Amino acid sequence: MSIKLVSVGDFMTGENVHHYHRGIISRFKGRYTDLISDSVKGIMQEADILLLNFEVSLMPDEEISKLDIKRGVYVAPLESLKLLKELNSTIIANVANNHFGQHGLSSVSYTIDKLNENGISVIGANNKPLILKSGAYSLSIWGVSLVKDNHFEGGYFKSNYNTLIDDLNLPEKKSDEIRIISIHWGEEYFTIENKAQRILAEKLSHAGFDIISGHHPHVVQPFRTIGKTKVIFSHGNFIFDQNFSRLTQKGLVSQIQIPEGNLKLYLSQQKEFRLVNLQEIDLDGIERFCTENFHKKKPLLMRIRMKLELLLHFYELNSSIIRTFTSKLFKA
Repeated sequence: MSIKLVSVGDFMTGENVHHYHRGIISRFKGRYTDLISDSVKGIMQEADILLLNFEVSLMPDEEISKLDIKRGVYVAPLESLKLLKELNSTIIANVANNHFGQHGLSSVSYTIDKLNENGISVIGANNKPLILKSGAYSLSIWGVSLVKDNHFEGGYFKSNYNTLIDDLNLPEKKSDEIRIISIHWGEEYFTIENKAQRILAEKLSHAGFDIISGHHPHVVQPFRTIGKTKVIFSHGNFIFDQNFSRLTQKGLVSQIQIPEGNLKLYLSQQKEFRLVNLQEIDLDGIERFCTENFHKKKPLLMRIRMKLELLLHFYELNSSIIRTFTSKLFKA
């Protein structure tokens, strides 16, 4: 019996500092299930397992509105989990990323408890894998972040490019084992992977990993095969409030049949924070998309676009956003 694994990128149903009180929470309160269109849900519901990067912490619904801008970003109400539960798959959430632990260890503990209570499995809380038995196969699934995190207090598994293999403390691979790792790495807004990613992907392949599911750059990076390992360097955004550019509103959805390795890839499209469409795309198409959108100054250009989005939507801004960016301007 084969397993259909669907892997996606960053899932963040809160608001960042640019969208405080004018983003996802403000627009979708009470109707989070509308964040994914019915046509997209149909494809997602074909998955036996859905693997995603959970880049937000949770809080009781009634407390969200009381938070100031410092505490109120990258946090989402419990209500938002209805969106995932509606997909009717075994959902695995990687919590090893630089925004999950942003609000301290109590927030980390609360969020992991609530994910588990809602039937969502967690990886990345430590260096141990989640083990799933399915028919003749045993899936070992890890989560890890390699990204700098100024808020890090030990709430998730954090490593680096040089020590990850040792930090995983891998046992000998079993004959029926499929190894998967969800990894937060790379550089934001670059549509081509960097040298450090490539070198580590080769090491992970030699260590017996069958699938590497990457995220963090907020844009799509290529799909490659290294040895026998399928590597998605970056899935880009799945649900995220980065509506300032067309690239950050697209993501990669990969569907891999285990153990056969049959592959389907989809380019996703967000519109006004909502995931509206999946378009099937082949490997050449993804490679072409990433190459055509690469520029060595892309991170700078994207950050300029972020600020332009604020200026163009000045009529939506609230006093908290204005004070935050005014203070940053004077500090600079």
